[in-house]
Amino acid sequence: MKILQVVGYKNCGKTTRIEKWIQFLLARGLCVSVIKHHGHGGPLSMPSADTDSMKFLSQGAVSSIAVGDGLVQMHMEGGPELPELIMLAALAKPDIIFVEGFKEALEPKVVIVRTKEEWDGLQKASNIVLVLAYKDANIERDEDITVLGNQDEACIDEWMLDYLEGER
Repeated sequence: MKILQVVGYKNCGKTTRIEKWIQFLLARGLCVSVIKHHGHGGPLSMPSADTDSMKFLSQGAVSSIAVGDGLVQMHMEGGPELPELIMLAALAKPDIIFVEGFKEALEPKVVIVRTKEEWDGLQKASNIVLVLAYKDANIERDEDITVLGNQDEACIDEWMLDYLEGER
């Protein structure tokens, strides 16, 4: 199982990139899990308070797990750290877990940048394995980090296959 973070500033295309990779990898018979950091402020949208799982939380349970028709829904107070979230995602036995956000984590990272200023703010992140740059980003290329155009789908997909095969 591989883990790959996708980081960048708000509205740079992180979710879109992960969606494209999900489609690409599913078409090849691979299994994908995703962990997303909800960085938009405020709590996540929750199911109706009338559901049994939400009633359990309102009564003080620290977690509530509902299972049905092959799906699992979990709500947990306190929010685990990324390593624990990865352990939860790994229960689905994916070939890869994409992690959107969590810039400070140590997992291998794809950084998406629109401008040189964004690159200046993100290039110090740990464990960068790929930079996807918008056309006008004009970033300085580090010979240890692969830089691809954000719209170069063929090269991006080839990079992903190499990553999954351990060649990156």
